[in-house]
Amino acid sequence: MSVEVGRRVFVGSVATGLPLFVGGGAGLAWAQRQSGTRGAQDAVVVQLVSDMKRAARGLSNAPSGEQARRLAASLRLLSAWAVSNQIDARVKETLRDVIERQGRQVLLRREVDPSMFRKEAGDLGFDSTAAVPLPQPPALDDPTREAIIADLLANGVSSRWKAIADLVEVAAASLDRTASGRSRGITLVAQTDPSICRMLNQELYYLSLQMAFWCAPWFYWVPEPCGLSTSAYLGVAAVAWWYSC
Repeated sequence: MSVEVGRRVFVGSVATGLPLFVGGGAGLAWAQRQSGTRGAQDAVVVQLVSDMKRAARGLSNAPSGEQARRLAASLRLLSAWAVSNQIDARVKETLRDVIERQGRQVLLRREVDPSMFRKEAGDLGFDSTAAVPLPQPPALDDPTREAIIADLLANGVSSRWKAIADLVEVAAASLDRTASGRSRGITLVAQTDPSICRMLNQELYYLSLQMAFWCAPWFYWVPEPCGLSTSAYLGVAAVAWWYSC
């Protein structure tokens, strides 16, 4: 499955931590979470991640435009935080350092551990009681992975966080109509824009690989890197499901 990494189509980026990933060194991220050791603290980001987790939980059970807008607002603020703190430069520097020390294949081969993903998703409400089925991170071929890595190295993350916020905001209006119909016992026939579905699904490609990167020990300097990436992935996945993508 190849992805066109154009600015108009492949927009955005960014759910709890996915602490353990296939690949070397990822156990450190989980150990740090369990022991309470953190490499960075920032009250603003911690609050934003908490808001994103709350939005993902809400979206796991209902087509809530309000929760979609909460997710979008958090991502916009996160983007502004990234710009003001030069996070794009640090992300690019970190990934280049990984490539220099461990080789590019380390990035290409990193995967999400399925059992840990199910556990973390369950903590956010994506379990057998949820209305939304547990989303499965998509399988990415090497060209897609290469395109995502190249985009991260060239552009960082802030502009994509803002772009996906705009995308989620567009979908929120449809979720409002769906929620209104459900409250009146009406099942609305889905009226979705296929271009929005295409962009939401392409964002999920990006976010699935971002989860693997941010939950490795490489981004210890970001407050709650696993929580940030996983709650974003699950929130966007739920929005896509309610949008009938």
